[in-house]
Amino acid sequence: MPIPKYIYQLCFATALLIGSTKAHSQIPGCTDSLSNNFNPAATVNNGSCTYNTTSYTPPLKVDPISDTLVETSGLTMAGNYLWSHNDGGGSTAIYRIDTLTNALLQRVYLAGAVNVDWEDMAFDGTNFYIGDFGNNANGARTDLKIYKFPLRAIPGHTTNPVTTIEAGLIETIHFTYSNQPQPPQPVAANSTAFDCEAMIVDSGRIHLFTKNWVGLNTVHYIINGIATGSYTAMPQDTLPTNYLVTAAAKAPGRNVVVLLGYQNTGTANHFMHLLTQYSGGNFFNGNKRKLNLPSVLSMGQAEGITFRNSGYGYISNEKFVGGISPFIITVRQRLRSFNIANYIPNVPGSYVFTGSGNWNIAANWNFYLMPPANVFAGSQIIIDPPMDGSCILNVPFTVKPGVILQVRPGKSFIVHQNLTLQR
Repeated sequence: MPIPKYIYQLCFATALLIGSTKAHSQIPGCTDSLSNNFNPAATVNNGSCTYNTTSYTPPLKVDPISDTLVETSGLTMAGNYLWSHNDGGGSTAIYRIDTLTNALLQRVYLAGAVNVDWEDMAFDGTNFYIGDFGNNANGARTDLKIYKFPLRAIPGHTTNPVTTIEAGLIETIHFTYSNQPQPPQPVAANSTAFDCEAMIVDSGRIHLFTKNWVGLNTVHYIINGIATGSYTAMPQDTLPTNYLVTAAAKAPGRNVVVLLGYQNTGTANHFMHLLTQYSGGNFFNGNKRKLNLPSVLSMGQAEGITFRNSGYGYISNEKFVGGISPFIITVRQRLRSFNIANYIPNVPGSYVFTGSGNWNIAANWNFYLMPPANVFAGSQIIIDPPMDGSCILNVPFTVKPGVILQVRPGKSFIVHQNLTLQR
């Protein structure tokens, strides 16, 4: 059903659901065709998928990263740049990195902040989140917190290679764990279940994944809010990992979450969990595919991970020095890339137009994520420009069966090219 090439403006709420489904009883089972127990008759994924042992080596991209990031811990993409920060005791700063030239372009200091133990960072499309929640020294911190500030508070790097965000622009989110007795009691170093180095922010909530030193699993906690205040982090579910989780990331616009970590024994083998086809905000009730990564001899101490797009991203490691003299091993701080597109099923995405202007300008889309030509069934394309702006479809586009195209109430969608609605 093509819409002719002419200016067609939608200034009202509308939702187009392309395709139809027939009512039938649900059949639970493994719905991932990449698994070894795929059930083609299953209509509801029940988290039962199992996979053959898979080894994967993330390609080396930069060796070494800037000496400024010897203890790179957090990693995220924001504004089409890569950002990182150092571990506890480092400067209260984040660093802008050019992934093409590998140059460190900007140092951004946070006025009034303290780096007790910064362990991860996240970006929700508008704001940065810096997790000061490392807690391995004695498990008894009473000042667990997350700093939040907008990307727009950071000026351009060309004229401001060093800048500071004013304290008034930085929000602080304090939290405690609901199942940790208060006040927390000190324990020996590296022997607590309440350490954390992994965080994502999604749909107005903060998700934490613990670095459990006593259980060889990770607990997913939820902080139900992203505004300044004090919260109680509530446990959602537990995933057996057999390694310490050190980082987490969510693919922009897709229900794909990855966990990264390493074993604290032997040669410190590294691992990634790929979490897909989950439901209800419970990342552990869907597919849980585990990839075996190299040991510390190659990976160093990997503690940062982020996506650049729906399947490709980056991993960073701190400088590692270990062993017993004269057999001392040194692995420099490095940046690796990864591509998991071949290891995950076709996952629906969410593409949100938040800028003003042409459809084919990546900066107009949340996370720079434009709808591809082949949008998977179940995906959403949401048109939500500013009230004084418009989304202009300046290229031909086909909305395929099962895809939802929605224009938010009162927003403007102008069609200058053919918009085809398939059924």
